[in-house]
Amino acid sequence: MKIKYFIKNALNTSIFFVLTATILLVSSCSKFIDLAPLDRVDATTFMADANQVVISVNGVYASQRSLFGGGSPYMIIESRSDNVAMIATEQAERIEHDTFEESAGNLNVLSTWTPMYVTINLANSVIEKAKDAEGDATLINRCIGEAKFIRALTYFQLVTLFGDVPLRLTPTVDFTKTVVARSAKTAVYDQIKADLNDAASVLPASYSGTSQNEKGRATKFAALTLLGKVELQFGNKAAAAAALRQVLGNYSLLANYSGIWAAGNKNTAESIFEVNFLPDNQTGFGLPGTFIPASEAARLGIKAGGSSLLTEFPTKDIMDAYEAGDLRKAASVSISVAKGEAYISKFMDLSAASGGHNINWIVLRYADVLLMLAEAVGEGSEAYTLVNQVRARAGLQAIDANSPGTFITKIMHERQVEFAFEMQRWFDLLRLPQQDILTIMGADLQRERGKTYNIAAYHLLYPIPLPEVQVSKGVVTQNTGYN
Repeated sequence: MKIKYFIKNALNTSIFFVLTATILLVSSCSKFIDLAPLDRVDATTFMADANQVVISVNGVYASQRSLFGGGSPYMIIESRSDNVAMIATEQAERIEHDTFEESAGNLNVLSTWTPMYVTINLANSVIEKAKDAEGDATLINRCIGEAKFIRALTYFQLVTLFGDVPLRLTPTVDFTKTVVARSAKTAVYDQIKADLNDAASVLPASYSGTSQNEKGRATKFAALTLLGKVELQFGNKAAAAAALRQVLGNYSLLANYSGIWAAGNKNTAESIFEVNFLPDNQTGFGLPGTFIPASEAARLGIKAGGSSLLTEFPTKDIMDAYEAGDLRKAASVSISVAKGEAYISKFMDLSAASGGHNINWIVLRYADVLLMLAEAVGEGSEAYTLVNQVRARAGLQAIDANSPGTFITKIMHERQVEFAFEMQRWFDLLRLPQQDILTIMGADLQRERGKTYNIAAYHLLYPIPLPEVQVSKGVVTQNTGYN
């Protein structure tokens, strides 16, 4: 019965994949975020001119907003780390991400995989069709660059979570040709880097002063920052440093750490790329409501959200990681008055109503550039100067080579507390030697759950969703260790 369900679900997923891409492509906002959707247009004749290309790329952003606004991607990325734990009474499939026990049939994994490929398919449509559109060539090329940036970002998440993945570079329009075998992660990384280099060559440095509502779109510096992150993740430190140095000086740290995620404080001097949410347009950010205990939401007067069962909460590891006097702790976690339990308050909008929280999801920010560059150049005066800029904002003393711990331990500690709950920690851990990751996560689970879990090296990748394997009839293979 379970296998029949998965096969049926796989077929439905494929149909949903194509139909969703088509609907989003032709019904997106005429401006970036805040206008009502246009009437639907025949997809076979769409993207005939520059204006239609702009509308189409807005559909890619809309799909990305749905992806980041959903709970499954956050759950499988953040709860995998030692920063976030899952409550023991949650659904088994959700707890499995925390305890490294999921099977290939885990529906949260499928619910992450599918919308990522929907987003990629939309980007592929823009990249393939926009080149033949008539009108402003500079604008058309910029839109193609935006689509390539989003495709690169989505593939970066996929390849980091799953390893080898199907590399789809053309839009899926034929139901008889939907199966694509997995490509080696080196090939996926090469495509990501090619997309980001292309994007950096055509995207503007900023959208300030433009007549349209365009602030928040992908920029040249967003492409270069992501390129630096990709190179660093793949171990190419010199290439990472070369990309990140081009971003230095073009942004600045906000004076107050708590202001980074303050409600309504969007696309700031520190922000390099954000996924835009807007309650007034019924696209408010709903995820933060799930982090706040219902009693706290009621006490604080927050109408949007508040969970009676706090699914995800800060671990002992992250609570203990903050140094005395670190201003980031109070800006990131709070203790509920009613139950005395720690909860994630970093993204809290006190005035949030039914439309959701007026907060954007920040994917890339300047503190990340500083800490990534420090990691890429290695221990030395330059690296500590970069790190200490971030620490100074947090109200902490400078560190140097004589401070306790190895250089990479100090870097990882700084990243853990600076980017707590921002879907960065698990990706950061994956840059460490395998045994170090297994040791860190084993100790974390022992503290949280009081028992030993059998975490193996194969757990560092998620299983390929079972429906993807089944519907391909073996063309798409499974990751080692999963049935």
